[in-house]
Amino acid sequence: MQEYAHEYAQQLYLNPNEFFKMSGLWCLRLGHNIAKPTYQIGPKRIECYSLHFVIEGQLLLQYEDQEAILQPGDICCFFPNESYSYRIYEPQETLKLIWIAFQGPQAAPLLQSLGLSQVNPILRARGGKEIWNKLYALLHHISDQPDGVQDMDFSLELLEKLYAIFAMLMKAGRTHNDAKGNAADIPWLQRSLDFIQLHYMEGISIREVAEAAGVHRSYFSDIFKKMIGVSPNRYLHRLKMEKAAALISLGDRNITEVAYTVGYPSLYSFSRAYRNYYGHSPGSKL
Repeated sequence: MQEYAHEYAQQLYLNPNEFFKMSGLWCLRLGHNIAKPTYQIGPKRIECYSLHFVIEGQLLLQYEDQEAILQPGDICCFFPNESYSYRIYEPQETLKLIWIAFQGPQAAPLLQSLGLSQVNPILRARGGKEIWNKLYALLHHISDQPDGVQDMDFSLELLEKLYAIFAMLMKAGRTHNDAKGNAADIPWLQRSLDFIQLHYMEGISIREVAEAAGVHRSYFSDIFKKMIGVSPNRYLHRLKMEKAAALISLGDRNITEVAYTVGYPSLYSFSRAYRNYYGHSPGSKL
């Protein structure tokens, strides 16, 4: 890796030959990094598509008028000529990213099939060791190739690795969608999810959610965890913490206002919950 102002990074660049461009997808550049505490990129626009995979740490992404905190396993996509900014969210923690920029006539439909768009450029919890290993294999395949050499073997293996990554993302997406579909097949569970999304900043309890769903609390909690993957308490807590962090990052309101906004009865209870979740107080300077 090479040291830059805000990171240690390896960046690899390709000049696709005519054979590459006969395919539906070709790689332009890719790389990986270890961010410094000052890591910040943008606002900027790029001329192609780019997938960024969060391997470790947390990334704060800003796009249009929205913000999102990405966790390990999350993926974001930058679309051509759209403005994005992103930075390390927890400077005291290690942030590692892998990115791959690409172009081609199949790029847009592939991204669309994954559920990615300019309006919704984030995939939650789609990454993992298997996909990351494929990405690192792609990095090694290119870095091990002599400069400027793009013979037929290299080209075919590169295309194979690139398409394999998309195939794995689609498989992960089907698993994710199947889980959502199963949840939607249980009317009371879907009602509970809708109720939480509407009222999670209003200090609701799990008992109130179960009552809105129309089932006994213990049964509700058991089925919720089985179908959604986390307990309803943890699901509700995560929504509050992510919203609180996004509000704090805007810098236009004090911590007490944020605490009340996301449904905590006091600054003390909010600060304790925030510190337990993120490892630092909500007033810490990032």
